[in-house]
Amino acid sequence: MITIPEYFWERMLDEFTRRKRAVEQVCYFDGVRCGDDGIAVALTLPHAQLFPDHFEVSPEAMSQAGKHLRRFQVRRLAQVHTHPGSWVGHSSWDDAKAYSQLEGALSLVLPNHARARPRLENAGVHLRRARGWEQLTPQHAAEVVRIVPSYLDFRADLEKPNDRPNIQPPRRRPWWSIFAFWRS
Repeated sequence: MITIPEYFWERMLDEFTRRKRAVEQVCYFDGVRCGDDGIAVALTLPHAQLFPDHFEVSPEAMSQAGKHLRRFQVRRLAQVHTHPGSWVGHSSWDDAKAYSQLEGALSLVLPNHARARPRLENAGVHLRRARGWEQLTPQHAAEVVRIVPSYLDFRADLEKPNDRPNIQPPRRRPWWSIFAFWRS
């Protein structure tokens, strides 16, 4: 199971929708592993060539986008990329150009260049098996990847409105007014 904090998912969508051109985009979720489970701790956006129907990450750009992995002892957990239409399958190009060909690699595909800010349920979730990439059913995908809230606030409202008038501080008088008591 890969766990992605909601903040990273939303930030990814923000970055994907910043581009005005309708092009495929790509990012990676990097994190820590504990057995078969992983938790994303970073969103990595590689320097990629972006086209309407595919993207390319050069070996140099892939190396640059992975330099932090060893330094911080994290691993690449998943790749996310967009498609121009509603189809969220893997093309033969996607199969060949995925970030990893190792069994267990995870690739998510978002529809319509992610312009409508798709939820995880709208993504195609693909798992690398020994025989190739397999698109998971929605039920199986929910067992492999999930998004969890990253900010929860259960505090009571600290600023409660009241009916009391706004209390003003006393008016400050000039310094020479301290002699007013002598005039009496």
